[in-house]
Amino acid sequence: MEGRPPESSEEFLNLIQHWQKLEDKAIGSADSMLKTSNPFFRVIMESLKHDSEKCKLIQQMIIDSIAKGAIKINPDELKEISDMLNNHMEVEAESLRLAHTALAKSELVFTRFLLSYLIADKDKHHDLIERLNDLKGATILA
Repeated sequence: MEGRPPESSEEFLNLIQHWQKLEDKAIGSADSMLKTSNPFFRVIMESLKHDSEKCKLIQQMIIDSIAKGAIKINPDELKEISDMLNNHMEVEAESLRLAHTALAKSELVFTRFLLSYLIADKDKHHDLIERLNDLKGATILA
């Protein structure tokens, strides 16, 4: 690396901004499909819309960290949320156990579809919390 991370390049910033525009299209697409009278499709489209909105929020944080200043977490801030992260991890783990139990006891196609979706989402949350916990061991935070 020549002193500047690749994220500081205009090419990288354009990539993230283009991706944000695609998320806008995904949100619009989900909005149009929310007009369906079928409650199953409405729930799925609402979930997809929220995921795209979440992606835009995170993408904006990436853009801001490049344009306005790097993300910094000092050890005191990390210590402050450490117990909350641990508690949240326990809640997510219990949610996963319940979801897997429900899936094992289910037979209906749409119930299994929805439970599988929720399990994948909970797995993602659990992984995110684990990665946040890994920050505790990082040597350079701020």
